[in-house]
Amino acid sequence: MKHTPLPPREPRWPGLTTTQSLAVASQFGISLAVSVGLGLVAGQWLDGQLHTGLVFTLIGVLVGLIGGISGVVVRYRATLRSEELEWRGRATSSSSPSCPPTDDGVRPRTPPTGQERAARR
Repeated sequence: MKHTPLPPREPRWPGLTTTQSLAVASQFGISLAVSVGLGLVAGQWLDGQLHTGLVFTLIGVLVGLIGGISGVVVRYRATLRSEELEWRGRATSSSSPSCPPTDDGVRPRTPPTGQERAARR
C-alpha cells in the first residue's frame, strides 16, 4: 500500500485574540450607550425648546443608535484589517511553501488571496 503525502496546509488566519474580542465587545457597549444617551439628551432638549412632545427624543435616540452601531462596525473592521495585515507580515516573514515563486522566481511578499488561489486552479 502506497502512502501519498498530504499537500502542505496553508497558514490560517487565527482571527482576533480573546483580549481583542473583549475590547471590541466593551467598546460596542460603551459606544452604543454614549451615542444613544447623547441622542436622548439632545432630543429632550429640543422637545423642551420647541414643545413638540417626544418627536425629537425619538429621533435623537434613533440617530444615536444608528451612529453607535455604524461606529462600532467601522472600529471592528479596522481591528480585523490591522490584525490581518500583521498576520500577513508574520506569515510572509517565514518561508511558507504556500507561496510558490512567481514567473521570475521570486516569492511574492504576501500570501495569495482566496481569489488568486481560485484563479490558479
